[in-house]
Amino acid sequence: MLNISPFTYGLGVLQVYDEGNAFSPDVLDISEDQLLKTFTSAITTIASVSLAINFPTLPSIIHSLVNSYKKVLSVAIETEYSWPEITELKDRIANPDAYASAAPVAAAAETKAEAKEEAKEEEEAEESGDEGFGGLFD
Repeated sequence: MLNISPFTYGLGVLQVYDEGNAFSPDVLDISEDQLLKTFTSAITTIASVSLAINFPTLPSIIHSLVNSYKKVLSVAIETEYSWPEITELKDRIANPDAYASAAPVAAAAETKAEAKEEAKEEEEAEESGDEGFGGLFD
């Protein structure tokens, strides 16, 4: 009726100016991974400082609880005080041979895997040793 059509306005960033330096606009493209990495680093720093100065904060409270539980476990192990969850731990400490039966199986599997890797490395070393130059007995 009035010959009006929808339109939009926007800005096109050509340069970014910061403290006397000019940058291309692609410095503004920040991925979600970079933001998460920076955020995680900040939370880790806050938790570390909070634990060091013994000031409870939301990021450090979980660490404080776990550290306190470790102290309670160590007291319970050294004394006769016990509750149902710690009896297995005390039994493992008192009888390590009863729980060691699974360890040799895992160790044997690791040694077999390591032996296979070493054999592959030796094979690759022998193959790369030729280099196509011909040997004494070729």
